[in-house]
Amino acid sequence: MKNPFIAGSWVRGNNFFGREPVIREILDGDRNSLWVAGTRRLGKTSLLKQIELLASEGDYSTRFVPLFWDMQGSQNLAGLKESLLESIEDAEERFEAIGVDILKLEQQDVFGILRSVRRHARERDLSLLLLCDEAEELINVEQNNPQSLPKLRRTLQRGENLVTVLTATRRLSRLESSSSPNTSPFLFGFVPPVYLTPLAPSQACQLIRLGGFPESIVQEVVEKANNHPYLIQLIGRRLFDVNDLRVVIDEICADDMVAHFFSVDFHCLEPGEKEILLFILQKEGLGLAQLQRHFGDRLVQHLYELVQLGFVVKREGRYEIGNFFFRQWLAREKQRLFTESVLKRADESASSGGFNVVAQFPEPGQTLGHHEIEEKLGSGGMGIVFKARDTQLNRTVALKLPSTQTLADDDSKQRFLQEARAASAMNHPNIATVYQVGEHAGLVYISMEYVRGDDLRTWRDLHPDDLGGQLSLAIQAGEALAHAHSRNVVHRDVKSENILVTNDRAVKVMDFGLAKPLAKAGQANLTKSGTTLGTLSYMSPEQASGLETDHRTDIFSFGVVLYELFTGVLPFTGEYELSVLYAILNEEPAPVQELAPALPEALALAVAKACQKDMAQRYQSMDDFVAELKKVASEGMPIAGDHGP
Repeated sequence: MKNPFIAGSWVRGNNFFGREPVIREILDGDRNSLWVAGTRRLGKTSLLKQIELLASEGDYSTRFVPLFWDMQGSQNLAGLKESLLESIEDAEERFEAIGVDILKLEQQDVFGILRSVRRHARERDLSLLLLCDEAEELINVEQNNPQSLPKLRRTLQRGENLVTVLTATRRLSRLESSSSPNTSPFLFGFVPPVYLTPLAPSQACQLIRLGGFPESIVQEVVEKANNHPYLIQLIGRRLFDVNDLRVVIDEICADDMVAHFFSVDFHCLEPGEKEILLFILQKEGLGLAQLQRHFGDRLVQHLYELVQLGFVVKREGRYEIGNFFFRQWLAREKQRLFTESVLKRADESASSGGFNVVAQFPEPGQTLGHHEIEEKLGSGGMGIVFKARDTQLNRTVALKLPSTQTLADDDSKQRFLQEARAASAMNHPNIATVYQVGEHAGLVYISMEYVRGDDLRTWRDLHPDDLGGQLSLAIQAGEALAHAHSRNVVHRDVKSENILVTNDRAVKVMDFGLAKPLAKAGQANLTKSGTTLGTLSYMSPEQASGLETDHRTDIFSFGVVLYELFTGVLPFTGEYELSVLYAILNEEPAPVQELAPALPEALALAVAKACQKDMAQRYQSMDDFVAELKKVASEGMPIAGDHGP
């Protein structure tokens, strides 16, 4: 029997396993522009080759003409043209069949070539399926021809008969911001990414069984590799010849090529993600709550991507390093990979067993400056909120203090104080007033208006059938956010808990704890790249992906709030935190009218538009969204209460 395993080169056809959901997303989904993100050797090239094969046969061949474009080595526009022509020549018969003259293409630049091929496909009622491998090369193209990326993005996303798929590692996220003024980033329209995860367990077992190994060996290989296709192929290929699993495992642990792949993938991660890996390595089996005590609000998004990319696996609610071989490499190289301070933090936390963070917050009955602490109201965003009495002005206030993680460094402290500057600059009847910013005994605090009332979710539970009242509150909250946007402030933590309703049905939007003044020229960006701020179920896809955000993030989150207000349920749910993130990035919610048949169609459509994953498909301003809500109200739905105190 010939060795059936292929390690180190792409496969397709009978040698290709799994990936059905990703393939369906590309060939049958609604998106015309996708980025498939995955680590090295996870099968990105094989995926595109399999899609090329499928699109050339059967029913798909009546819809698509596929072009596999290997961008590797394309340093600039000239390199892109050369690699594109080579890719067309490799499929010469396919493109001659639709009338493409390759010799004529050589006289055009890369943009003209793409237009010409697309035109020939359109004339035969076909869509050009552009499968771009090694798309990280576009980073080099941007460096060498920075003005070309906006034009290339438009070319790759233009037209109804074009589907563009990019495969790349996380390095491609460097193109999330634009180097050219007044242009959208290159990745606009390609995000959120579709993650290429390890194989499903059944598919991994099917792959290793090709070698005819005993079932005990099959299960051990799958467990050691955590369903990683390349590692399974590599183990299988060597085991088929050596027939000693212990020897093969030792060889792969010491393999320089495997170590190189791990190193490249590791260095694509953000600092916070790397530190999470170290903490899990030091004490595997940690739950989300234990990790969150150290990493705080930034944790869930990092964990989501680490799990999607196979660096971490979740078993029975506990997190472990993704596979045996990566764990061995990480343990061997950790002294080189991490700074002494990071290693010390991880060692201390692991030895203490608790990942505890010491916080010196006041307790009820104590004082903070001229404030008497009465009770803790809760925590959210970047701080903890107390009910307190201002003894100087003899009034009840909400006193917000930053958490320990929030003031971990000077930048964090500035982000927290940024909330006060942003909120205090606004004067609107539906926004809670900020009274004072102060510091006492080393603790920074913000004193703000204390609002007596219920949060929007609680109010809705008490008034589930009051559609007129619900719409009234929606308009008030929308007007508050529109006012903030007019002052160049984005809330970025819009959720039902941050919208309070007083007894006379006046709305107060609270907690601009993540408020972000829109950046001005020459102004430092205090929102760190890759740090995910916001409350999970209400996050926009761009927030959940750690990408750049603007006021349209608030529009999405407010759409989620209204979806919940009018239907009683959240649009994006899951059994645990990471599944909620997956739903936000990949799933469509149930139609609003399916859950709330009594809702006017125009109102349901407005909520659905606000919840679009693509920023360009949402309302482009909160004013437009509010105007639509008011239009619905003016057409006959009863409105209860006034729009403010």
